[in-house]
Amino acid sequence: MNKKLWYIQQLDLFKDLAKDKLHKIESLFAMKEYSKREVIFEPGDRDKVFLVKTGQVELFQLTPSGKKTIIERLRPGSLFGDLGSEGSSEIFVEATVDSYVCSLEKNNFFTLISQYPDLSEKLMKQLFNRLLSVEKRMSSVAADNAFQRLVKLLLSLGKPKSEDYMEISDKFTHEELAQMLGISRQTVTTLINQLEKKGHIKRSKKMLQFNSSHLEQLSS
Repeated sequence: MNKKLWYIQQLDLFKDLAKDKLHKIESLFAMKEYSKREVIFEPGDRDKVFLVKTGQVELFQLTPSGKKTIIERLRPGSLFGDLGSEGSSEIFVEATVDSYVCSLEKNNFFTLISQYPDLSEKLMKQLFNRLLSVEKRMSSVAADNAFQRLVKLLLSLGKPKSEDYMEISDKFTHEELAQMLGISRQTVTTLINQLEKKGHIKRSKKMLQFNSSHLEQLSS
């Protein structure tokens, strides 16, 4: 099995498709490796759709003053690009680690989706869940104080490990967390230190661990 086909077969979006369909889909995609912090997509790019195969990419915008605001980070299996929105996008996308990313001409992508209803349903669910997650965080940024924003962000980034127990294994710097919340890095550092000092979170080998139920009480 060639490398590109193997990667595609591992993605949730294509996991249940028959091999003949996978071969057909694989032939449509181009695959490229991007180095850490290499830009993949920028405002004005409208002709391609991208799919993360390995690694991780970051969607962000720049304020008029040049300040970076992180919108979300995407893992393998996630889709991004201009999907036909009105007007021009102000989104940049760059690799946060060395990553393999697929690309497909936008017209070919919509033709592909129309041919496989199951694929279309999976994609719609993925995009809806991402939109809901981003909207919740943006709502928090607008309505909550800095402490509430941080706690809600930690809850959204955490992965369940056991009942009421979550862990953030991705390596987010305090600067990156600040860029996601619209607050200063110094504020993030101060709040995380306070949470740790009071026993609300625990650091272990560059990971953050916490009781999700307990942290949810702090976010209200």
